[in-house]
Amino acid sequence: MCDATLYGGLELSRPHIPARSHLCALPPIGVGTAFVESLTGYIQRLAVAHTVETGTLVNRELLPRIPYTKGTRAGQAPAKPPDYSFYFGAHTLNGTGHRTRLWVAVLEELTRVQRLDLLTALPWANAISCGHLLRTSRAWCPSCYQNWHSLRQPLYEPLLWMFQMVTVCPSHRQSLESRCPECGRTQYVFSSKSRPGYCSRCQSWLGRSCEADAGDVDLTDQQRAAEMVGELLAVSPCIRGTVGTDLFRKNVRTLVRKAGGGLQLRASIQGANVRSSMRWRNVPQIDSLLRLSRNLNVSIVRVLTESIESNSETNHKSALHIRANVPGRVVEQDLECALRAGIPPSLKVPANQLVASLRNPNPKLRRELASGSHEMPNVSSHRADMAPVPRERIESALVEELNKDGFTVLRVVAASVGLTSKRRIYEEFRELRMAIVAKNAKFRKRQGATVETCVRAEIERALRSSFNEQAIPTVAEVAHRLGFTAVRPVTWRFPELTAELRACRRRARRSECAHPVSENVRQRLAEALAEHPPPPCSEIVKRVAGHKTQIREGFPDLWRALRARYVEHQREVRSLKRQAFSADVHRVVAELLQKGIYPTAQVVLSCMPAPLLRSMEIVAEAVRHARRELSIGPYTAYRG
Repeated sequence: MCDATLYGGLELSRPHIPARSHLCALPPIGVGTAFVESLTGYIQRLAVAHTVETGTLVNRELLPRIPYTKGTRAGQAPAKPPDYSFYFGAHTLNGTGHRTRLWVAVLEELTRVQRLDLLTALPWANAISCGHLLRTSRAWCPSCYQNWHSLRQPLYEPLLWMFQMVTVCPSHRQSLESRCPECGRTQYVFSSKSRPGYCSRCQSWLGRSCEADAGDVDLTDQQRAAEMVGELLAVSPCIRGTVGTDLFRKNVRTLVRKAGGGLQLRASIQGANVRSSMRWRNVPQIDSLLRLSRNLNVSIVRVLTESIESNSETNHKSALHIRANVPGRVVEQDLECALRAGIPPSLKVPANQLVASLRNPNPKLRRELASGSHEMPNVSSHRADMAPVPRERIESALVEELNKDGFTVLRVVAASVGLTSKRRIYEEFRELRMAIVAKNAKFRKRQGATVETCVRAEIERALRSSFNEQAIPTVAEVAHRLGFTAVRPVTWRFPELTAELRACRRRARRSECAHPVSENVRQRLAEALAEHPPPPCSEIVKRVAGHKTQIREGFPDLWRALRARYVEHQREVRSLKRQAFSADVHRVVAELLQKGIYPTAQVVLSCMPAPLLRSMEIVAEAVRHARRELSIGPYTAYRG
């Protein structure tokens, strides 16, 4: 008899099954490193994982779940996709605003992946301002793409590339690129056709092996800025709680004490506003933080998250308020000299000369100088003793000035005859004064016309010379060269010339930005010109993997020849089709005539099993032509 085997009791409890996610639970790349993935890049990889376009995922799954943030419908989910283009401002999804929090919450709910806020700048939302934080156009490192592709690593968009201050790749020490090498156009940070490593406009591969920038280009500051931003992103998962600005302002005060005062610290850091950083309402911008950290050789993470202790116990109050210790005897001598002057100056004059405080040990001299109680000539008494100016003298001076051709200043005329003001001229010589005013107005008009002629000549000369410059300037730059603060004085004087300058600048910029089309494209266009039947222009554009405008402007003669050849071929095809259709109609009409049926357009069309054309106008015209050839009269004559 076999031994019976004893088994444990059957576990009847239901096993724990984790909740299923609506979208693929795609883990982020590079969390805790300087090359952490961005939120917009994560959405692109999520679309690739579901084998759909980015625009399809955003429009059908994500945007309908994002509630409104403003207006009467704030907090409600939209009933239909928005009418505006979402991708114009989609770069803010990597930022610090409330919109970013909504997208992070929705993605965490759909994917069941936590801490997606680390893919944005949200951990530093209360410590770094959103101004000048993110770039609005896409930038990338082609060497990084090529390296990841060769190592068969997943392609993604690092958050480091989204910052405006990051212009250099810290890994390959080369500048980031912002224009596609194939189509030569810039791209949005996030669009409906976005894919990691590919151009969102022409879908060309953006990766390639590049050497580091030449040695004559100094990228030390840009390299250091990229490393500091990467350090900031790497420590984001280690932050506990919310990082505010209280500790930062405390550290700035400590650095001010170390430097010996705010003026000394601001002089050593160009571009960083130290005073605004110490105010409790101001959130520092990232460019000021980078300048502060780079110039003081202090880590940006330490400035924001750690307390910097002052090693030297210097008296910062005495450092901020520096006074020159001038002996009191010297101050007293200068005050006595000022008191002996004919007209005593104000206290600021000797004070500025001494560059000292007016805490004079002899306050009696200071009070006497300030009150002016010393003996000085009585100017008012001398004025009272003066005899009044005769009326004839004033009138002759005014008539003499009226006969002159230049500009007349009544204050000067009054002083020349001995008057202290223009009041008497205004009261007693109104006609002469009005005549002088009219003469001055005519003089100003003539002078203004002369000045206007000179100004117009100078503006025209500057505009025409700008066409010959290597880099054609803008109208605003030309206006600033002439001393104008706006372009209005230039544009209203020469509207046609300024419009021509703007058009010329646009053409020059297009030629600079346009990618040079290779000879391979020319060869393909020549081959297409020899094909039969001639292909359409849209098919030719797809073959050369370019843009229609670029090919049309690069090879205008070939483009016109291809288009004219295709149009002529289409005309011939339509003509042959009409002839074949007319022959079929003629055959059907003859058959109906033999059967004794009158051939109308509807009857002929119903007797044709697969007509080449179905337009009733074309069918009626072909039937009328067949009836004329077969000598078939109208329906009434046929019945009779």
